[in-house]
Amino acid sequence: MNDLRLTAARKRLAECSGQTDAIEAVREIVSNFLGSEEMALFDFRSSECRTLWSFGTVAELSGVLDSLSKKGLERMAYGECQIEHCDSPLPTKKVRAFVPIRLKDETVGVLAILQLLPQKSRFDAADMDLLNLLSLEAGKALFDSAQQQISPGSESKP
Repeated sequence: MNDLRLTAARKRLAECSGQTDAIEAVREIVSNFLGSEEMALFDFRSSECRTLWSFGTVAELSGVLDSLSKKGLERMAYGECQIEHCDSPLPTKKVRAFVPIRLKDETVGVLAILQLLPQKSRFDAADMDLLNLLSLEAGKALFDSAQQQISPGSESKP
């Protein structure tokens, strides 16, 4: 089952036709395979971190950024996912995972996964494989082409 999820996720990311499609692919993978409908993508490519896109989050996303400790950023620079270790200052929100988005040898963004669906209490080993796949493959789909640029926040959904 896990191999099928990994294959489907890898194929979906590889077939993206632009940044908007890549964002939708990430949302589908996180929603359908990882069991969360609250997530945000942050872009680290400029001098300051910006929210690229969010889905299902109802509070200010600046609190999520505050959860990115210096130690966490250093770990993400080496491509390590952080799972269930970061409490967000958002009211009643817990960041369940920070997934570094890598392009070549650089961390270019992060995917923050917030609440999991009620029927899912935690990430398991198979989920870690998917999180690592997202870390390694989503950057190419999201940022590898200059034509894939979208304006900040234009894809945000309530």
